[in-house]
Amino acid sequence: MFQRNYLLVALLFMATVTNAQSAFVKRSGQQFILSGKPYYYIGANYWYGGFLALGKNKKNGIERLHKELDFLKSKGVTNLRLLAGVEGTGMINGVERVRPALQISQGIFDTTHLEGLDLILSEMGKRNMKAVIFLSNNWEWSGGFLQYLNWNGLIDDSIVKRKLTWDEQRDYTSKFYSCSKCVKNYLKQVKIIISRTNKITNKKYSADPTIMSWELVNEPRPMRPTANEAYKKWITNTAAFIRALDKNHLVTLGHEGDMATDGDIKLYEQIHADKNVDYLTIHIWPKNWSWFKEQSFEEDLPAVKSKTIAYIDKHVTIAKKLHKPLVIEEFGLPRDGQSFDINSTTIVRDEYYKLIFSEWEKNKKNNDVIAGISFWAFGGTARPVKGQIFWKGGDEYMGDPPMEEQGLNSVFDSDKSTWKLIRSFTKSINIAETNSTKFSSINLVDKNATPETKALFYNLKELSKNHTLFGHQHATQYGHGWSGDADRSDVKSVTGSHPAVIGIDLSGFSGGSEKSIQHTKDDDRKTVVDTYDRGGVTTVAWHFNNPISPGGFYWKDSVSLPAIKYIIPHGSAHEKYKEILRSIGEWANNTRGKDGKLVPMILRPFHEFDGDWFWWGKSHCTREEFILLWRFTVSYLRDSVGVHNFIYAFSPDNRFNSEQEYLDRYPGDDWVDMLGVDNYGDMGRDGYHLDSAIKKLKVVSNYAIKKGKIAAFTETGLESIPNPDWWTEDLLKVMKSPGLQLAYVLVWRNDVTSIKHFYAPFPGQISVPDFIKFYNDPYTLFEKDLPNMYKQ
Repeated sequence: MFQRNYLLVALLFMATVTNAQSAFVKRSGQQFILSGKPYYYIGANYWYGGFLALGKNKKNGIERLHKELDFLKSKGVTNLRLLAGVEGTGMINGVERVRPALQISQGIFDTTHLEGLDLILSEMGKRNMKAVIFLSNNWEWSGGFLQYLNWNGLIDDSIVKRKLTWDEQRDYTSKFYSCSKCVKNYLKQVKIIISRTNKITNKKYSADPTIMSWELVNEPRPMRPTANEAYKKWITNTAAFIRALDKNHLVTLGHEGDMATDGDIKLYEQIHADKNVDYLTIHIWPKNWSWFKEQSFEEDLPAVKSKTIAYIDKHVTIAKKLHKPLVIEEFGLPRDGQSFDINSTTIVRDEYYKLIFSEWEKNKKNNDVIAGISFWAFGGTARPVKGQIFWKGGDEYMGDPPMEEQGLNSVFDSDKSTWKLIRSFTKSINIAETNSTKFSSINLVDKNATPETKALFYNLKELSKNHTLFGHQHATQYGHGWSGDADRSDVKSVTGSHPAVIGIDLSGFSGGSEKSIQHTKDDDRKTVVDTYDRGGVTTVAWHFNNPISPGGFYWKDSVSLPAIKYIIPHGSAHEKYKEILRSIGEWANNTRGKDGKLVPMILRPFHEFDGDWFWWGKSHCTREEFILLWRFTVSYLRDSVGVHNFIYAFSPDNRFNSEQEYLDRYPGDDWVDMLGVDNYGDMGRDGYHLDSAIKKLKVVSNYAIKKGKIAAFTETGLESIPNPDWWTEDLLKVMKSPGLQLAYVLVWRNDVTSIKHFYAPFPGQISVPDFIKFYNDPYTLFEKDLPNMYKQ
């Protein structure tokens, strides 16, 4: 008995160890492996991420960190390259260095300054992101090698503070590798970092799967050929030192490629062949390497692209020879016209990014050696200071280090064209696949919901932390003056993209002739499938024709009998109601995309029930009758008809001012997935009461967050849109109110014949210029912006 129990404990322990190990990124030949699968990623350099919480306004820094991590995650950028620590303080090589310092003076450390790294690793772990951490710097902007040389008397104080010539910098820096005291103190810093226990998670860095790899240094160069042997020895010894401290994580160099070794590709191969070096890296800097002329930036792009491919191919050959992965971990270009103005375009940069992303994508598809790419660099919500070229102490950090013009290479959250490009490639990396633990914990009304339905819920929830999808009712079925045109919507005619969310209606599924019902089903099915195949989201309203009233309409005028009383269980029309639900279920169970999967939909029954204009409204039934109707509807569709591709949305009108009032007819958390509100009155129809609209949305959003659900602005709009700035001055301001997390906002339909009944602009409509601003705002997502919403 003892032996048997001992074996069981041993097996459980082994399983625990195996599961823990699977969370770490490992190497198998020329591929990274994560949780038993090949790991290919698109990442970003976010070197300052560990410093955001260390500024004077800690609260703002933490808020910025949260917002930026959510933004990156929503774009599929889940691997971030971070700087661990700074050496020294003050001016160095003629520029200010970043701050605060981890190593204040030689061998003296203020480890409280690693609490910023603790925080970002903790937050990245929550989002299932991975970190690449470089432990020091070949360059001066964080102290780095020049500081160690200064501390040990190899560079005088007067010299280190002034701007060095390139030859001086090469001469001085090359001495680092043979400076035993310099190396000793560098290794002391390395040990302090790798051996640290995170004060937030209480997890040792060496045991934290959030960390993917340690890099010896950012861009280690021998600087002079005479230093090559000392350089190689330093790499070998340091890689072994890190491996001895930490056997869980990968080790790499942070290398630029043979450009850093004066074209000596053999030296590059030799140092990456080391048994303790797990993968190769290269950096690509066309501007710094003079691959184009300042006066002919755009014209020289074809030559830049050709040189880039040649540079990549040369190092791919070495990676294949060594049978190790390769990461293109830095690359960048200035904005168009080499402008530092955040409002300038990025057409050339986007084209260059596309070239490198395409090389990565090709390797991903073929399980080849280019396993990851990380652009330089994420600028986040920071903005360059007008009239000021370089960084000064107290300025916000962005991707450009202090010695570079602020705005030179940074990709800011407002660079919408670049993010659209990035998202078009990261769509192949599912948001949900990198967060299987969170995904498996989704608590939908339907425990047997399809994987695609679960993924849609999860991705809507994740995106809502930093974005809101824009929706339009009947957008592709008809519009202002047209109907039935293929791949058309008024929104697309204005912006070039369909809305992210398309609304349809089940109003024609009952109360008409068999022929008209079938026509409605066929038309709705085509709309839903086309939307899904393009990558969009469908929400389903149900203007339910009164099943027991003559004329069968949905307005209160048709309420000749208290209909709900008769269709709930034990009512005289209950069987008729079940027949209608079976018809809806049959339609849903036969609505499949070109991939053969059932299309997920957001079903929004009995909306605006707190008003009196629909036969299911508040004055036409009791609270108990309404809740029973809701629960029966959900349970019958789910359990009796077997519909498993619905997300169930609860959406009253705006007749509430508190959570208690909002939940007056709420059927319960076990019966609702999405919480919404329809509100036209506060948004201009009955006057502009934006504060009221925000207050009501916060009631909805706060309850959704508290209960692990998602919230949405399920209907709104301003008929005819007479206010030319309504989109940005009213709707967007409401959507972006602090604390709100809204999965989508949907405006109502554009009528085919009416010249006044429309809620989205069409070409020539007065609000088009403002709507384009609304479209271009990074907060709003349209169909072209979406990740793959339907995969685990």
